[in-house]
Amino acid sequence: MPYQSPNTGELACDSFQELTTDEGEIRFGEVTRNNVKMAVMIRRIFPHAQFSKSQYIALQMSGKLDGAIIASAPSCFTVLCGEKPLKVDDNNAVGAYIRAENGDIILSAPKGRVTIMARDIDLISKGNGTNTGFINQVANSKITQSAPAIELDAQDAISASSERDMNFNAPGELEISTGDLHITEGPDVSPVTSPLGSGANDITRQAKGLLKLIESLVRN
Repeated sequence: MPYQSPNTGELACDSFQELTTDEGEIRFGEVTRNNVKMAVMIRRIFPHAQFSKSQYIALQMSGKLDGAIIASAPSCFTVLCGEKPLKVDDNNAVGAYIRAENGDIILSAPKGRVTIMARDIDLISKGNGTNTGFINQVANSKITQSAPAIELDAQDAISASSERDMNFNAPGELEISTGDLHITEGPDVSPVTSPLGSGANDITRQAKGLLKLIESLVRN
């Protein structure tokens, strides 16, 4: 059992054991420099000088991450599996499975790119349909989608909005089928250059356009 040293205040373990060679070691009851106990740690002895991180696999048994498995690989972390996947039905088999019983799953590559490649890719959100069940795409530059055909289908509504320009370009036929079509032009608040009710705008649509302009200015 781990105990706290009366001299240093650090955790120590009277059952500590190790099996060591010139290249690697297995430690039982290891207490790390940040005062965390590992039940078992498999570690490479002094990795190559080009590495600043340790190379190890550890089963943590104290601290905030009690019960965690921690793996550190200063080079590439590779998992190969699926030679004989678990058959689910006649068309599907599972070769790898990751499940978080509670909480989130985070994939982070702050200095690189995250790439997902497969024969088919499904993004499925199964929330309650009210305050959960969302799929969010956020980028600070551009979101690009490319395919021979792109289909959008919504049971309720589809909304597209742009703070500046919006371009629809179809060298072929553009078909709009709707029960009711409203076009609201950008507001011209001058009664001289654009009297209320002129062009495609009546007074109501002119007011809606002016309201959108005000909302855009407030957001900016």
